[in-house]
Order: sequence, then structure tokens, then C-alpha cells
Amino acid sequence: MLRGLRLPMARPLLARMGLNTIHTTAIVRAQTIVPRPPPSERVKPTSPAYFTTKPSYIDTLLMLDQLTREIKRELEQCYILPSNSKPPPLPQGPTNIWVSREILKSRLGINLRASQFRSIISRLTLLLRYRALVIANFTQENSSMFSERSTTQQKQLAQKMEEVFATFMSSHGKAQDAQKKSDAPPRTSTRGFIDEQGRAYARGRRKESSARIWLVPAKNPDLEIGEVLVNGTPLSQYFTRAVHREQVVWPLKLAGVLGQFNIFALTRSGGQTGQAGAVAHGIANALVAQLASAQGAEAQSTYERVKLLLSKDGILNRDPRMVERKKPGLAKARKAFTWVKR
Repeated sequence: MLRGLRLPMARPLLARMGLNTIHTTAIVRAQTIVPRPPPSERVKPTSPAYFTTKPSYIDTLLMLDQLTREIKRELEQCYILPSNSKPPPLPQGPTNIWVSREILKSRLGINLRASQFRSIISRLTLLLRYRALVIANFTQENSSMFSERSTTQQKQLAQKMEEVFATFMSSHGKAQDAQKKSDAPPRTSTRGFIDEQGRAYARGRRKESSARIWLVPAKNPDLEIGEVLVNGTPLSQYFTRAVHREQVVWPLKLAGVLGQFNIFALTRSGGQTGQAGAVAHGIANALVAQLASAQGAEAQSTYERVKLLLSKDGILNRDPRMVERKKPGLAKARKAFTWVKR
């Protein structure tokens, strides 16, 4: 720094100042500096919607969307719903079961517009569509085989869904919901139940095919003259291949009740293999529901034995295998074209 000074008049002044004065001034300044207190901890917002106009409204929408996605994902992973399927239909009964706009406005602490109120109600109605499946498969209300194997996460989802409905349902809606639960017929099986006419009813699926099954005990089960009708046609005429007929009656053979029940099946979509698998799946679940409705110690032991056999065989669960999609650039799903060098 001193070498850069070219003015001759400045050199005597620098010589008289000396270096001791500079060091003394620096020491005094260092002693007079007051240490600053540490910065206060940064307070983070508790909600990702903190900086929006209406955080409680946005939080409610995000919570309902997240819960609906998680429930739909669990139902698809358990093969209760096919992948990317539409929501189930709304349950029968009145749909005006939610709280009014004024009550919801006071609970959220904001001024709700009509469009915002409709957005919340539409999400609640969508969540209501999955309620029957969640109760049937993820809770212990009906002592079903699948509900006994439900995981902790599935039970937590079911509990959270009921808490949401209890929060947003009106008093009139809660009363109607309780009355519907008390008036509903008891369903002893997850996928099958006894209808009002005493018939065991269940659904079955395989590939793209679906089937509805009604199972009725034969009038004289000792003669083993039970008949199987598929779309109003005898089994031997509807399924021409023996392997498909064997697949349909396999649950009855496995349980040792072949010929003791009359079975009426309605199936659609898919081919012969898919329809045979769907009918067999539905027959197995209807058979479990029929045996579960019987009274007595012997009937209960038969029900436990048959349910264990069918469960170990895997016929009670839907076969998750589907046709693999065709890939671009390939002849089929995995078959490639013949490679030619030139």
C-alpha cells in the first residue's frame, strides 16, 4: 500500500504517524464491539396452505383428496377394485346428509362461497362411494376372512374415514346412517351375503369377465341333483370345453358339496376362460356365505373347514393375472419380429 503512494508530500506525514497508532485504534474498536445475540429460531408454517387466502379450506380439500387416493390405492392393491376403475356407485338412500354451508363456514372460520362449499361436498360424496367396500374389507364389523387379515394401515384408513364422516355429517344424516346400519341384513362374508329371499349371493371376477352368482340348496341334497345354469343355459352346453366345466365346479368338489346346491350364474364380458374363472370365484364366495348362515356347532365346524380349504386353494381371492399389453415395436406382448441383418 505504501509503495503505491507517488506524492512526495505525503511521505513525511506517514513517517510522523507511525504504525503504532493504527494498531491502537484497531484494538480500541475491537473492544467496543458489542456481541450480537443469536438469531431467533425461524417459525415454520404448520400448514402448506399457510400463505393462501383460506388455509383451512385448502387444508380440507387436500385432506379429502389424500384420503380418497390412499383408500383407492389400498382397494386396488388388494384386488378388490380393478386398476384405474371408476368409483363404485353411490349407496342407496338420501344424499343430503352433510352439514349446511353456515355450519361449515363457522367450523372452518372463513367465509365460504357457494362454489367452495360445493367443492367440499363433491369430495365427501366421492369418498362416500368407497365406504361400503372399506367397511366390508378393512374393519371387523362382519367377521369375514378378508377383514381378519386387514393390516394396521387399512384399519387406520377405515377409522380416519369414519372420523371424517362424523365431522361433516349433519345430525339428520347421522341418524339416517345409524338407521341404515341397523336395518341392513347381516352379511357374514365379505364378498357374499344372504339376500331377502334366503339365497346366497356373491360376485366373481377373472380377467375382463364378471359374474353374479345365486346359490340355493337343493330340495333333496341326498340325491345330489343340483343344477348349474349359466346365463340360463346348462353348464354342459354353455362351456363346451371340459377344462372350463371342471373349473366351474371345482369349489364344490373341493368342499365336498357337489350336487347339493342349485346355482344360477349371470356372466358377461371376456372369453370362455375368463367367464369360467369368474363363475368359479363367485361360487366359492357364495358357498362360504351360505355355510356361514347355518346354525349349530356342526354347521360352524363345516363352515370353518370349507373356508380354510378354499382359502388355501386361493379360489376365494380374485386371480390378479391379466393379459400383458402389447409393446410398440414388438409383434405381441413379448414376441419380437424376426431380425434380419440386411
